Amino acid sequence: MYVVLVHYTAPLADVDALLQDHSEWLSHHQDSGDFVASGRRHPRNGGVIIARSMSRGQLDAILATDPFVVHKVARQEVIEFQALRTIPELADYADHLTTAD
Repeated sequence: MYVVLVHYTAPLADVDALLQDHSEWLSHHQDSGDFVASGRRHPRNGGVIIARSMSRGQLDAILATDPFVVHKVARQEVIEFQALRTIPELADYADHLTTAD
């Protein structure tokens, strides 16, 4: 899985001008199952996206279409991790260790 930290690089007025488009983009990827959760950071200097397990190339392609990135009001930091333990509601997202791990 991935944790995507979104860092605003422009004034909030510029971010807010794109908020509706960004929200629609998030909804699309949550509805399709790409994203497990998303939300604002506190203080409001960016956001967080939890993305399901997929190839890094696939994730990068999705993230490149974020209106915040397209319009250069934010940058993204991607942290990959193995979700070895989850609550029961997230069991479908758990990774499993293989002998190569």
